[in-house]
Amino acid sequence: MVGRVRALQATSTFTTLRWPPTTFLLILSIVIAIAFTLAAGSLLAYGLTHGPTIYYGVQVAGIDVGGMTPEEAKGRLSERYASFSNSHLTLQADERTYELPLRDLGLTADLDASVTRAYQYGRTGNLWQDSADWFRALVFGRNIPVQVKLDEQAVLLAFQKIAPEVARAPRDARFVVKDGGEVSIEPEQPGIGIDVPASYRALQRQVATLSPQPVLLKLVEIEPEVTADDLKPLLPRAREVFGQPFYLVHREVRWEISPEVLLRFVHLRASEGDEISVDADRPALEAYIASLAERAFVAPKDASVRWEAGRFVVDPPVAGQELDPAATVEAMLSALESGQHEVELRAKPVPAAVTAEMAEEAVREAERLVAGPLTLRWEGGSIEISPERLAELLTFVPEEQQGQVTGLAVEVDRERLAQALEELRGQVEVPARDAELRYYDGRVQVVEAEQVGRELDVAASAELVRAAILDGAREAELVTRTVQPQITSAMASQIVIRELISSGQTYYGGSVPNRKHNVELATQRANGALVPPGGTFSFTETVGAINLDTGYKVGYGIVATNGRVSTVPSVGGGVCQVSTTLFHAAFWGGFPIVERNWHLYWIPLYGQPPSGITGLDATVDTDYGLDFKFKNTTNNWIAIVAKADGQWVRFEIWGTKPGWRVEVDDPIVTNVVKADPTPVFRESPDLAPGQQVVVEQARDGFDVEIRRRVYQGDQLIDELVLRSHYLPSSNVTLVGPRPDSSQQGSPSEQQAPAQPTPEPVPQPGQ
Repeated sequence: MVGRVRALQATSTFTTLRWPPTTFLLILSIVIAIAFTLAAGSLLAYGLTHGPTIYYGVQVAGIDVGGMTPEEAKGRLSERYASFSNSHLTLQADERTYELPLRDLGLTADLDASVTRAYQYGRTGNLWQDSADWFRALVFGRNIPVQVKLDEQAVLLAFQKIAPEVARAPRDARFVVKDGGEVSIEPEQPGIGIDVPASYRALQRQVATLSPQPVLLKLVEIEPEVTADDLKPLLPRAREVFGQPFYLVHREVRWEISPEVLLRFVHLRASEGDEISVDADRPALEAYIASLAERAFVAPKDASVRWEAGRFVVDPPVAGQELDPAATVEAMLSALESGQHEVELRAKPVPAAVTAEMAEEAVREAERLVAGPLTLRWEGGSIEISPERLAELLTFVPEEQQGQVTGLAVEVDRERLAQALEELRGQVEVPARDAELRYYDGRVQVVEAEQVGRELDVAASAELVRAAILDGAREAELVTRTVQPQITSAMASQIVIRELISSGQTYYGGSVPNRKHNVELATQRANGALVPPGGTFSFTETVGAINLDTGYKVGYGIVATNGRVSTVPSVGGGVCQVSTTLFHAAFWGGFPIVERNWHLYWIPLYGQPPSGITGLDATVDTDYGLDFKFKNTTNNWIAIVAKADGQWVRFEIWGTKPGWRVEVDDPIVTNVVKADPTPVFRESPDLAPGQQVVVEQARDGFDVEIRRRVYQGDQLIDELVLRSHYLPSSNVTLVGPRPDSSQQGSPSEQQAPAQPTPEPVPQPGQ
């Protein structure tokens, strides 16, 4: 009960405290004023006590820099700008987009100025303005763009690159000819272009935000200059002018210009008084006509001079004729104006540049120059060039001054003169000849002294002879050069042969007398040969031609006859044993092999000790260019010492040992083909009747590979792989002809004469 009474009392008290409205408004105003004062005071305190930092709510290109010092804001902004400036910007036009590297637009930014603007925001010194800026920044935010600059030329170039895909040129209304020949009007079509200023501003605004958002290009419509309404009054006249082809006529030739082509060059023009005239793009039409009729006219022919039947003859000039494009176009337009569609091509004469008078003057000068012979002299000789030959060397060239031909000059045909001098080489030149040095009895001897050579300098001589001819001189000196031999007699005393390097030896004691003779003759001619450092030894050059005239006799050699390999009488038979023996010496000495050819079938004699192994042979044939060559890669001269004592052929290579180590693998024999042991008898006209000679024994054919390595210390300096292919041989006996062989020939006698066939030539190292 007490509680209820207290409650009622409290309620009663509250209801009795009613304030007048004015009092309530006054109190409310005071409260608001106090709140505003507190807020303003707080805002003022915020602004005045913020310190050296950017006010909160301020952004630069979307980056919140509030509360940062200018240095901190610039660091943050620099990171964003570095990333943005290395990116691409997208330009968009309708449905198409184009990526442009920002570095190609010449983008630059003033980051310091942008940060300064952010820092100065709210710091104008006007308390009312600044406090309003503080409030707006806190409540709504304030974004300040970056101060950027683009290279206008770079932006323009970028627009030009994409313009062909974006822009479209306007097309004027024009007359066209339909398939039926009817002339009608094709309506105009507006074009589309890039609004460069507006697009540039949009691009710059976007770049200032450091944002990769696409930039919309501003496009504008371009109106054509000629509309269909402009052409409608001209249509009747156009049907008269372009309703049929136009013809150009020259003699019996007619060129048709179709209405479609005519419309490319000719157009109608309305003048005052509603008159319609025919006009054209004259330069373009002239060029078209010139290309159309360029072969219809005759070029002028200059007067010329030629040498014929011992005298100079003048061919008179012939005037030409050429198209006059300007006059032809004028005639065409006049014809079209009057309703005609055919006109004669206009031409103008073209005189020859070289006149008969110029040619006659040149003839008089030429006759003076060839009035007598020209003697060419050189040391130890001379030759006379006849006037007729001099006349054949002359040519006639037009002379020009400021683009005009003023005469016909007499000149010397340099190519003919050089050719004439080339023909004199054999009479003028003396080949240089090296001294022939040989190593006999342990010392270097001069077999034949060297000879200094002389060669003709054709180019220098041609200039002197040309000048002499044009001066009318009767003598001229040829220019020659001395050619020194590479090897001289004086070198004999400088060559030092110290020691034996390598050797090879094969047996020939069982040979028939002619073969022995050939072996010993070739050995004698190879003996004593010297090879300089870096030089290449050639067997055939050393021993010379192998024939009857050089002292060789008929022996037996391996030849291919009608696809069959056989042993037959052959001049120089046995020489291949000499080249093989020298090959042994060079092979075991480690010398690089430049050329080596194997026999058609294997001869076991060449594989016997002391220097032979299976597959180590070398055949030569001077008639077919087969040679054996090796190179001297030592630093000193080497000498070939050869001897044939009736039983053994021995070749030694002397010089200074290079210190090489030679390693040779055992021969690898493959693809063996068994020989047919059936005895074969063949008639030979080189034998006496009843005489028999065994020239071949049945031996298997095979392939063989030999690998050689040459070391200098531990370094491999040469590796040689010899691969040879030998055919199987037969048991062959040659017999003398029978007394009645002239009437009844055996099959062998009916075959064509045997001719040596070159064997395959393996390259060094193969």
